[in-house]
Amino acid sequence: MSEHKPRKTSEPKPPRSTGWVAEFSNEHALLEAARKVRDSGYTKTDAFTPFPVHGIDEALGIKPTILPFIVLCAGTTGLLTALLMQWWMNGVDYKYIISGKPFGITPASIPVSFELTILFSAFTSVLGMLALNGLPRLSNPIFTNPRFDRATDDRFFLYVDAGDRYYNRESVKELLSSAHPESLDEVMEDPSPTTLPRPIWLGSLLLVLAGLIPAMIVLNMRAGFSDLPRWHVFFDMDFQPKKKPQQTTTIFADGRTMRPQVEGTIARGQLTEQDPFYLGWDPSKVTLAEVRNPILVSTQDPAAQDPAPAQDPAPAADSPKSEVVVETKPADAATEQKPADPVAVPPAQTAAAPAAGAVPNLPWIDRLPIAADEEHMKLGRTKYEIYCSTCHGYSGFGDGLVAQRAASLLQDTWTPPSSLHLDRVQKQPVGQIFHTISKGQGKMASYASSLTPKERWAIVLYVKALQRSRNATIEDVPVEDRSKLSEAK
Repeated sequence: MSEHKPRKTSEPKPPRSTGWVAEFSNEHALLEAARKVRDSGYTKTDAFTPFPVHGIDEALGIKPTILPFIVLCAGTTGLLTALLMQWWMNGVDYKYIISGKPFGITPASIPVSFELTILFSAFTSVLGMLALNGLPRLSNPIFTNPRFDRATDDRFFLYVDAGDRYYNRESVKELLSSAHPESLDEVMEDPSPTTLPRPIWLGSLLLVLAGLIPAMIVLNMRAGFSDLPRWHVFFDMDFQPKKKPQQTTTIFADGRTMRPQVEGTIARGQLTEQDPFYLGWDPSKVTLAEVRNPILVSTQDPAAQDPAPAQDPAPAADSPKSEVVVETKPADAATEQKPADPVAVPPAQTAAAPAAGAVPNLPWIDRLPIAADEEHMKLGRTKYEIYCSTCHGYSGFGDGLVAQRAASLLQDTWTPPSSLHLDRVQKQPVGQIFHTISKGQGKMASYASSLTPKERWAIVLYVKALQRSRNATIEDVPVEDRSKLSEAK
């Protein structure tokens, strides 16, 4: 006959005692009872109060925690890790010069070392506190006492754990009874089953699997290719209610999204587009087509294309620009300006922008719109020496420090700066020089963002003074100062 083993039956075990808990009505009675328990030699005790009670640590005999020492060790480990990592990376494995700093550990290594010290200390503080306190703890046997709910309201509880090495059920009961508590109860183990029900396990597994689905979708989208538009969980600014240029709309009668400029108004930035002071040339003397392609402006007969006088009359005394007007040409040519040489334009450029390096032929203004006084001359000299002398030199011969350096390096791509004393440069009207400073020429960049219009005109004044100084005669010197020149000889 075969032997049959009896099935194991899970009979409920009687609840096990885990300690005693005493209830007190005030913190003074709690402190007195805690001192009695401490003096009796019990160490596995705890107190539960609705608010912090001063002196409870000493009354329970709680020793200082070793957590600060653990955190100190962790912070030191983080500091040494950061220093060692930076020394290895920058001093051994990959030596890379950064701003001339030495390799290895430098003062620049302090920020990373500080961050790792704080990082290691912070994580150790949290994890060490949880480990030393035995947390997380999902259940506590003392919760089975229905009176314990008042621990967060108006009652104070003292608990002696049965795991203490000096624990004796009757002795602890007598000890706590001698403190005259409001109530004294034995804490029994929670009889609830410790195993989770199968539905909870299955539900948890399904939640974990469902949480992997978005991650798999994101991974597939990042690793794959698709011609479909991406998904928008939050639309943000991608689908805002707006109309783009060249689209139609029903808001306006003409159906156009882009609106024309309101008649009689000037948009921001357009005020300077019609003022010769900001351009260096007179826009009222050219047509729209000529402005768009200034290289094609005819230069045959200035009188034929401009019936106005070649020179503006002197401004009135009350005019805002009526200080002093300086002629930029000899006296015998002050009333007549020779047209510039015509520029040959290839047929392919007749409807396109000017070729690189081409000088536009525009109705340049030939008189300075600022006063030729000492203030503007000093301003022009200061700005010239800051922005212009590096290439053109202090005397304007194109021998600045940058030009000298480039010449010593024998660079094929270097274009030497022009001398300001060349005949073609001296013949340029002041407006054309102003235009060159504002827009740039060849390899010379624009200085409009660095210099105000007044400063650019001051530089033009100083450049004309430099040019005049190379061809000055005794008649250009005031009579009272001519004797000084004779003495200097």
